[in-house]
Amino acid sequence: MRARVVGPAVIGLGVLAIAASVTASSWVPLTPVDLPLDESFRTTSAGEQVGYVDPVSLEPVSSDDVTVSVRVRGDEDAGDADDDTAVWESVSGTDDGNGTLVGTSTTVVCLDRRTAEAEECTVGSVDGERVDVRGLTVRFPADTERRDYDLWDPTVRAPYPARYVGSERLGGLAVHRFEQEVPEQVVRSVTVPGALVGSAEVEVSAEVVHSSTTTLLVEPLSGVIVSTEARPVTVLRAPDGTPRAALLSGTFRSTDDAVDDAVARAGEIADDREDLQSAVRWTGTGVGAALLALGVLLVLRRRPAPDAAQPDPAQDEPVRVPVPSA
Repeated sequence: MRARVVGPAVIGLGVLAIAASVTASSWVPLTPVDLPLDESFRTTSAGEQVGYVDPVSLEPVSSDDVTVSVRVRGDEDAGDADDDTAVWESVSGTDDGNGTLVGTSTTVVCLDRRTAEAEECTVGSVDGERVDVRGLTVRFPADTERRDYDLWDPTVRAPYPARYVGSERLGGLAVHRFEQEVPEQVVRSVTVPGALVGSAEVEVSAEVVHSSTTTLLVEPLSGVIVSTEARPVTVLRAPDGTPRAALLSGTFRSTDDAVDDAVARAGEIADDREDLQSAVRWTGTGVGAALLALGVLLVLRRRPAPDAAQPDPAQDEPVRVPVPSA
């Protein structure tokens, strides 16, 4: 009796294994992914209606031919880099159409490799000055949630909320939209030519005032920022409180090439994260097929041959021998 149910039971297990492999994406978690220690990528944004001060002539300029490029490089040899922490250097440069460097800034930050949030460390700095960078910087965490995150602003050197405002599609790719508002505030005081702030004096002290609005589209599975639109307003404020020359203002949007590169990086991370699901699918399919084959073989072996002679029940009865009476 036991032998008769073994075959069907093995077949049932095979069917269950194959069904589990087919539905693996719905119940097997994605492979956790950490920020790489040796990260390397570049983003570029094109400017429109950009105002800035020419670094050579020191005169206000307006142009539509200005780009901002950001190069990110992981320093795996930094002392703070380890299994839990990545050290990334972000170098931002603003260039006009003539190739003149309008402005540059360098941020070094230690990042939690799982949450992508900045951590306090010995190498954290902005333009060579020791700074305790906080919040997110150039990457969101894997499995980005539909919630607000603190995002670092290197100009004011402080984090401000990047508010989740909805989800949408960018060329067929599902993304989360975040918006950050940095309120107007004084960043520092500088000495500038009087003409830049409407003064007849040769040089005057002026305040640098900054505010900005930034929109980010984030691929949630990888945390990669695939597109940005930034509207910074950094101006000189004269001693009488009047806003004067713009050090940098305008609208900067990610170029098509930058978006394509970011989408490709997001895809690579997503593929790596699906390794565990793929392993379960292939293993489940292989085990299920093997069990099915074994179960079918067991069932066939239990069946008698079609032309086999059937035993005669009468032959199994004992022969009756007459016993003579006394």
